[in-house]
Amino acid sequence: MRFLLCFAALCLALAPLERAAAADAVATIIDLVGRDDADFRAIGLDRIRHAAKGEAATRQFAALLTKQPPERQVELLRALADRGDKAVIPAVTALLAAAKDPAVRSAAIAVLGAVGGGTEVNVLTQSLAAGDPERAAAKRALVVLRGDEAEKQLTGVARSGEAAVRPLAIDILAERRARAAVPAFVAAAIDGDAAVRSAAMRGLAKLGGPDEVPAMVQGFFKAAAGAERNDAEKALVAVCTDSPGKERAAESFLAIFKAANEADREALLPPLGRIGGPAALAIVDDLLADPAKRDLGLKAITRWPDATVVPKLLDLLGKAQNPAEREMLLAALIRIAPLPDNKLNDKQKLDLVMKIMPLCQTDAERAKLLERVNAIRTVETFRFVLPYVDQPALAEPACKSVVELAHHRNLRDAHKDEFAKALDKVIATTKNPEFVERASRYKEGKTWERK
Repeated sequence: MRFLLCFAALCLALAPLERAAAADAVATIIDLVGRDDADFRAIGLDRIRHAAKGEAATRQFAALLTKQPPERQVELLRALADRGDKAVIPAVTALLAAAKDPAVRSAAIAVLGAVGGGTEVNVLTQSLAAGDPERAAAKRALVVLRGDEAEKQLTGVARSGEAAVRPLAIDILAERRARAAVPAFVAAAIDGDAAVRSAAMRGLAKLGGPDEVPAMVQGFFKAAAGAERNDAEKALVAVCTDSPGKERAAESFLAIFKAANEADREALLPPLGRIGGPAALAIVDDLLADPAKRDLGLKAITRWPDATVVPKLLDLLGKAQNPAEREMLLAALIRIAPLPDNKLNDKQKLDLVMKIMPLCQTDAERAKLLERVNAIRTVETFRFVLPYVDQPALAEPACKSVVELAHHRNLRDAHKDEFAKALDKVIATTKNPEFVERASRYKEGKTWERK
């Protein structure tokens, strides 16, 4: 007992000394941050990040913000963001309200995103209406902002915020993978504002599933013809072909299609074709068999997502009398042949390409096929393409495919001599400076990054 009493007395005696030491440490850091020498400041900023813990110290560091020029404010804000203490929020919020410098405002917004929560949503959404870089900083901050309350507040903005901000709020919620916001997306898919509708369909493409397909079909019909309708179709197709519940989503879409009236079914044929599947193909077969509806069947089957319809497309192409129909069918085959799906292996894909090439009647059609074939990354593809470099009308698309195939180091290194000669030929033939640069770099074993 006597020992414990002595230890407690010692702790009480040392406490003022510890507080004094802590105060001295904070004072030293403040002095370093205030120096003109960049190296001294860097030491002080690093200590703000990692030393002198506690809210009291944080508030003292934050108080320095108003005493610094803009470029140093940015440095200090970044250090405070890394420190991660919520005690900085009042000072940073006040600075954001007063600052005019875009870099300072962006850095202050980043701090609020790093340490804030639902309370900061209102301040940050106000910056969404500003120009970049402030708007970009606010979007990023709202994406990383922690807590369910932040998502709840953002969902409220998505539902009933200002018109210019609602689409951004929806995009942010989608990037946060905020599944609780999906009902808000569903409602927004048929909003009167086109930008809101488009954002909602983008969000549903990321987070939607079978249960959202009916609402997405409504959004598809609500979308204006043209770019908005095309984007809505892509979103609907994505849920039915790429989402975790894609099989049930496709079944839901098919049920809606079958129950629709004639006009709506016609409008839904393009997404039906892009979703594909045996049940959809049966519908398309019936359309193709009906002379009055053949064009509708062609519109659907030429959008098919995989190679299951290749035999049918080849058969239809062989019988086609109408030039427009023939062009549509050939374009579909050119698109499908090298697609990365699991219906054909690489050899089968290249065999299909070689079967399609004689069916091409114009250099434009042949060029399109040559441009796409490099998706089949085999040496056999390379050997198929290379002779076309010697044909003036097809040299550029052939050169493009050669360099695209050479981009893959494992393929290139496994057949080094062949590729070296081919790349020399590309350099001597192409008129495209990018192809020359790429071919030269690949010959030297270097990499190349897309601009």
